[in-house]
Amino acid sequence: MRLLRRILYILPRALAIAITIFFAAFIFEGLTPGFTWVDSFRHFVITLAMLAATVLAWKWPDTGGWLFLIVGVYYMSSIFSDSWWNGLIIGGIPLLTGFLFLAEGLLRDRYPDIWAQHVETKMP
Repeated sequence: MRLLRRILYILPRALAIAITIFFAAFIFEGLTPGFTWVDSFRHFVITLAMLAATVLAWKWPDTGGWLFLIVGVYYMSSIFSDSWWNGLIIGGIPLLTGFLFLAEGLLRDRYPDIWAQHVETKMP
C-alpha cells in the first residue's frame, strides 16, 4: 500500500508538470516568422490555466482531477476531428492525470488512516 500511495502521489503531479511544460513550450512559437505575438499570448494563457490547475490539484486532488478531466475532454474533442492520434495524445494525458488525481483523492478520503501514517498527531 505504501508503494501505491507513493505512485498515486508522485505520478499525477509529474504528469501535470510535464503537461504545463508542454504547453509552455508553445509560447516561443511567436518568435518564428509564421506566427505573431497573439499566438504566443494565447499559449501563455493556456499555460497559466494549466499551471493553476496543477496548483489546485496539488492541494485538492479531487478538484484538480476534475479540472484535468475537463481539459482532457475538451482537447480530445477539439483536436480529435483533425487527427485522432493527436487528439488521443494531447487529450489522453490530461485525462489520465485527472483519473490519477481522482484516485488519490478517493483513496485519501476512504482510507485516511493509511494516507496519514507519516503525520504524527499529538494529543494534549
